[in-house]
Amino acid sequence: MKKISVYTAASIVIANMIGTGVFTSVGFQLNAIQNTWSILSLWAIGGVLSLFGAFAYAELGTHYKESGGDYIYLSRIFHPVLGYLSAWAGLTVGFSAPVALAAMAFTQYLSPVLGFAGNQWMAVGIIVLIGLMHSFTIRHSSRLQNISTLVKIGFILILIIIGLLYATPAANAIQLNNNWHKEILQPGFAVSMVYVAFAYTGWNAAAYVVDEIENPGISLPRALIGSTLFVTVVYILFQYVLLKHATVSVLKGREEVTFIAFNNILGTTGGKWVSAFIAIQLIATISSYLWVGPRVTCALAQENMLWRPL
Repeated sequence: MKKISVYTAASIVIANMIGTGVFTSVGFQLNAIQNTWSILSLWAIGGVLSLFGAFAYAELGTHYKESGGDYIYLSRIFHPVLGYLSAWAGLTVGFSAPVALAAMAFTQYLSPVLGFAGNQWMAVGIIVLIGLMHSFTIRHSSRLQNISTLVKIGFILILIIIGLLYATPAANAIQLNNNWHKEILQPGFAVSMVYVAFAYTGWNAAAYVVDEIENPGISLPRALIGSTLFVTVVYILFQYVLLKHATVSVLKGREEVTFIAFNNILGTTGGKWVSAFIAIQLIATISSYLWVGPRVTCALAQENMLWRPL
């Protein structure tokens, strides 16, 4: 069987992590904390916590060289019942729900350019289409994942560069005073970590397909740790750009913070195209979930007679 490279494994991780959270969370965080140092520290802490997880999964994945992720680790280390329950949680919530949410977000972000509101059937259609594209060979899946992830990376890096190069407007959300000492001790700081944790979900993605990775003893740690570090830097820079180009009053409590900030930079037409590209980059996210999620269900079925026929 053809194996995937470390670059494809990293693509799976990056695509899993960079979804909708980074583009939508800061508005809700501004409800509780407003100092720029506090906001950026949230994303830095999220990156460190994800890195701890990446190190742990790198160890587990290189020891248990079987695809299936949590199902394999819980079954082998603790008890098969825990792995069994984990696999069902992954099937119903851990992977199916994020795929559905990403597909729904895809239609919503695309609607300003299409001129009509997205609907459930469009969301179902994109899931089925990407699922079919993963139904041939690992080579086909690798190409789809690599290309869609490159588009994702290129898009967010271009947004960061544009945001950093454009002059800071007089009215912005940047607050670099010492108030962060107090904010990080407030309950709202801890609550805001929920949004960050959601945005960082996926740092362990490559561990779910470890037996499909070429030379996993070297490639898996590189993919998990390198991708997590890269995404952490991107997340911190992107939040700074959003705060730089809009005010607290405009961003606070809003989900469409990326559209608001880049509408200020690029105008209404530019803002619509940014919204469209947020939709397009979600293709890589949906693709990565549809690749790794079924590996858990497959591992469950192989070891449980009741589900083996499926």
